[in-house]
Amino acid sequence: MRVKRYVVDSMPDALEKIRIDLGKDAIILNSKPIRTGGLFGLFGKQRIEVVAAVDDKGAERAPSASPARQPDLPARPQTGSYAAQQAYQKAAMAAAAQPAAETEPTGTGTRQTPQETAAAAPQADSRPDRPPAKRAPSAPAAVAAALDADSKQLADEVRDMRQIFEKLLINGLNSQLPPVIQAVQAHLAKQEVAEEVTADIIRKLLLHGEPSAQWTEEEARQAAARIIAELVEKASPMPSRIEPGVKYAFFFGPTGVGKTTTIAKLAADSMLKDKRRIGFITADTYRIAAVEQLKTYANILNVPLEVIFSPKEIVQAMERLSGCDLIFIDTAGRNFRNDEYVQGIRDLLRDDADCLNFLVLSLTAKYSDMKAIIRNFGDVPVSRVIFTKADETEAYGAMLNVAYETGLPFSYITTGQNVPDDIVTATPALVANMIMGD
Repeated sequence: MRVKRYVVDSMPDALEKIRIDLGKDAIILNSKPIRTGGLFGLFGKQRIEVVAAVDDKGAERAPSASPARQPDLPARPQTGSYAAQQAYQKAAMAAAAQPAAETEPTGTGTRQTPQETAAAAPQADSRPDRPPAKRAPSAPAAVAAALDADSKQLADEVRDMRQIFEKLLINGLNSQLPPVIQAVQAHLAKQEVAEEVTADIIRKLLLHGEPSAQWTEEEARQAAARIIAELVEKASPMPSRIEPGVKYAFFFGPTGVGKTTTIAKLAADSMLKDKRRIGFITADTYRIAAVEQLKTYANILNVPLEVIFSPKEIVQAMERLSGCDLIFIDTAGRNFRNDEYVQGIRDLLRDDADCLNFLVLSLTAKYSDMKAIIRNFGDVPVSRVIFTKADETEAYGAMLNVAYETGLPFSYITTGQNVPDDIVTATPALVANMIMGD
């Protein structure tokens, strides 16, 4: 067997060289993108490394006898992908299993034509109670399915290579990065940005930002902030206030995140700035004095309050507040690992066009807990996320982690307990500045 390695600009170039050097029987054992030249291989030209081989002995052997006639199939793709080879073999077996009139010789040694097959059809078993035979997929369709499987395999390999690169970037190339990039990486780690997210930011800085030796640490931070803003904007393209068309705003989340205080801030803001008629509904009869807290805010704002004890009562409460422009619904904050509580939230929330469902998360929580909360509420229709208690922490990377890994859109960030002042819209620029600021 002869094995040769090629470094080319594109796969067509590789195929042409392999055909000339090794012949049409060669197969591709492996292919991967590489960079040539540059600094530590990070700023070089993007090329492709292809390894091909051919079995000289197998190519020289001639068949001793004429093989049995096989179905007319497209040429087998020459690839070293095991998944593609298996898919092609299954496709070939499915094509070979077609009815004998289509693929097998007749008794006279000649292949039946479609007209002969049609003429012989009346002789077949035509009993009405017999179900029609299932037709095997055609060869082109089967081969197309095999190629689709090969494409999926290639996409998985590219994703795996990217993850490997990101891990190497974090764990193996730190000392080789420019000092200003190392400073950005250290800052992101201090902000508790996840490793894979940090690796993606550093990769984009190196590949697209092209840092020069004259870059200052401040310039590197600004470049990283722009990348963070782009990542957040991808998840939250339109962070905004509660739209005029929204009639009901539901708030849910774990215990102690500040849902009731957040509701009071948004209600006061809607009354003072948007001149909307506000109403309150609370289902938080589990926590001691929870109803009294919201009743206090209702008295201050001079708005009506309805208390419900089960999801079945919410329809009547909404009808009693039908004269309001916007109704805020407070839910009980309890252990998010409690399946009964999560089911109660599912029964209470609505997914209508005039409803918004806000998941409230505290920035003082660990990101691993945030992921568990989001996972447990996975089948609850979440419209937007509100982050609370930004004034009680110095690490804001969890917001970027949520945007990067879940794609949930942001809405507001609360920065204190003052009603109605300590709440701001969570714009991508604000999130980026909070993470990359001093």
